[in-house]
Amino acid sequence: MQQYIREPTEIYKKSFDTISSEVDLTGFNDQEKKIVTRIIHSCGDVSIVEDIFISENAIESGIGAMKLGEKIYVDSKMVAAGIIEKNIKLSRIYCHIGDEDVVGIAKKLNTTRSAAAVEHWKEGMSNSILVVGNAPTALFRVLEIINEYNIQPSLVIGMPLGFVGAVEAKEELINFYQSTGLNIITIRGRRGGSAMASATINAISLLIDDK
Repeated sequence: MQQYIREPTEIYKKSFDTISSEVDLTGFNDQEKKIVTRIIHSCGDVSIVEDIFISENAIESGIGAMKLGEKIYVDSKMVAAGIIEKNIKLSRIYCHIGDEDVVGIAKKLNTTRSAAAVEHWKEGMSNSILVVGNAPTALFRVLEIINEYNIQPSLVIGMPLGFVGAVEAKEELINFYQSTGLNIITIRGRRGGSAMASATINAISLLIDDK
């Protein structure tokens, strides 16, 4: 039987050391490096670094929101399960994908359940952190609501994945940042997912005590 590392702290250290040795992070500031490292660690693919997009004030805004206990809305239970709740301090996580009325809303709007669940985010979106790690339709709906109601969340983490709509939704998110200054963190292209989305939240939460 092959010998393997068992101690969690050693596993993390070796993983992060490997990332540091294989990835050029010189284009990122110290805070961004920590976010990028966690995203890479969550997917095991160092090439993802080329597609990570972090707007100028995104991390600071996310830290500030958590310090104030602002809500964190997530589009899937998988994203919620991946967040280390003890680190987010005062904030609470809200996931409405399982709400009883979501199926009915989806049918009425002719959309996905993930996008329908976003309807429940409307009243609490302002100043909150919005996390989409699954469905492109959910991210599109988030942007529609922000535009329609002139809402300003603290941060949008947009990391849906897939072959239909993911690329377009994330490019639209970047366009929003460029035109409105919306604070965003995203991953260009088809790649993304709940693990990377929750890793981003976890990385930001670890920076709270640094400020």
